[in-house]
Amino acid sequence: MKFLLVGDVVGNSGMSILKNNLKEIIKKESIDFCIINGENSASGRGIKEKQYKELLELGADVVTMGNHLYYRKEAAKLYEEEERLLIPANVTNLKGKGSIVVEKNGVKVAVINLLGKVYMGEVNNDFVTCPFKEVKKQLEILKKDSPDYIFLDFHAEATAEKKAMGQYLKEDITCLFGTHTHVQTSDEEIIEGSMAYITDVGMTGPKDSVIGLKTEIALARFVTGEKIKYECSESEPIFNSVIVTTEDNTKKPVSIKRYNI
Repeated sequence: MKFLLVGDVVGNSGMSILKNNLKEIIKKESIDFCIINGENSASGRGIKEKQYKELLELGADVVTMGNHLYYRKEAAKLYEEEERLLIPANVTNLKGKGSIVVEKNGVKVAVINLLGKVYMGEVNNDFVTCPFKEVKKQLEILKKDSPDYIFLDFHAEATAEKKAMGQYLKEDITCLFGTHTHVQTSDEEIIEGSMAYITDVGMTGPKDSVIGLKTEIALARFVTGEKIKYECSESEPIFNSVIVTTEDNTKKPVSIKRYNI
């Protein structure tokens, strides 16, 4: 099977490049299953029903979230009601699904969403449990459905935390892909022939920006310390993703490659 994992979709720019390219990529690359991180799809912060529905229509099988899950009050209802929308399983003060098993073409694919705790300053850690302990709980829950593949979107800042999670789960899941930093890493690998891994998938959003934020606002914040309101850039978009290929008999990953536009 071939799995397409799309990095954080940011604002109108990110949504536009998906609308123009995603269906063709899925067809051209013979993608069987697509996971998209949509936590920045609504103007760079959070998600709305409009973006969620559009991501599904464009080809997403599961949409994951991250630390921006609090920015849209109306999204709380989506988290409870929408079947294919995940929130981090280790967040305790919101209702929603932290993992899911999707059966497609006779194959069961499990997806888990987790939030890191290291350097996640804007997240109240009082409401975020240990991701290492939580992922083991989620794996136990998923066992009853006997999934063929298990993917983890680990939404975290610290590279060390992501690397540690990779080592922790190398015998338990099919793939760990990191999200959140919006900068794609070049460390994709198959760990011990068992688990596909990349520290961060990157960003699908405005190229002329500071990880999605208008450049002039980002510079003012860093240079002068001004508390200027967030505004998402609307510049020409880039598309960051990875494609993971698995062997049908063993269900093990045989390749992971970056796929960018």
